[in-house]
This record gives sequence, structure tokens and C-alpha cells, in this order.
Amino acid sequence: MLKGKNIILGVTGGSPAYKAVDIVRKLVALHANVDVIMTSNATQFIAPLTFRNASGNPVVVDQFADPVSWNAGHKKLADKADLLLIAPATANIIGKAANGIADEMLSTTILSTEAITVFAPHMNPKMYKKPVVQRNIKTLQEDGCRFIQQEKTMPSGKTLYCMFADIEFIIQKVTEMLVAEAQ
Repeated sequence: MLKGKNIILGVTGGSPAYKAVDIVRKLVALHANVDVIMTSNATQFIAPLTFRNASGNPVVVDQFADPVSWNAGHKKLADKADLLLIAPATANIIGKAANGIADEMLSTTILSTEAITVFAPHMNPKMYKKPVVQRNIKTLQEDGCRFIQQEKTMPSGKTLYCMFADIEFIIQKVTEMLVAEAQ
């Protein structure tokens, strides 16, 4: 279904970072080519090797590290991407993207790609409610970025939108976006 589509998965240092490997596996099963960029904080939750094994591609953590291999015909990730998915997207990366901060590989890629850019947020509900976070989300939406958020009901009965969406929900939304873009 996604054959020929190039997807970059940006993984940040949120607690569901380990779930992002399931996103890679499911996208690869749909025949997408998936490259992974991890923030250094994400590596505290899951090892890059796990993503390399799931995607079949090298994982980028340090933008200044020598490449694993060099292919002069290979476009840089930002140029070849059809879609950039940041999952989980922390308040930190959302703030960087909204304010044009490019101080590591993922934030630099967000600013340099023309691909569909999608954030799947995960953060503390108190953080999510902060006016600055809501302004940053609104700014990114006004700039054309998209958000995958799923209503989650907590055991207390409280409804939240700041929790990481279910993997199947994320895959469904990403697939819908790519199919719509191709039409």
C-alpha cells in the first residue's frame, strides 16, 4: 500500500519512544521505506540498533557523525521524504519546530523538509495545557503541519488529547495522508 513512499520517523525522548519501533515495523510491512532519526534523549529509552533492525536502514542520532556509508546519488533524508512523522513528539520538539530552532538532526530536518510533517504528541497533561505549548501547536498547524491526536479516557474518567495515540491509529492516519497526497 505504501510501496515507493519514503517516511522519516523522528523519535524523541518521551516515555512511549519504545512504541515507535512498532510504527516502523508496520510501515515496513506496508512496503514503505523508513529512515529513523533519534534525538539523544530518545536513546535513553530505546537503542538505535532496535530501529536499524526494524527498518533495515542506518539510524541517525548525531548530525555531525560520519555517515555509515556514502552514496553520492543518495539524496539527503529531508529531500527524499514523502512524510516526516515525529512520534512521540514532546513539548520540546514542538517548541523547537514552532520557533525555528535547529540544534540537532531532527529539528534541522523538520525545518529543511518540504514533506508532509506530522506530530504525534505525548506529554504530561499539565504541559499540554500550557498556553505556550498550545501556541506552538497552533503555529505549526498554521504553517501546514499536521497532528495525530486521539482522545484517551483515563481511569478517572478525564479525557485527554496529550497522550500518545494508538499505533494502529497513527498508521491509519499516516496512510490516509500519503494516499490523499498521491491523488
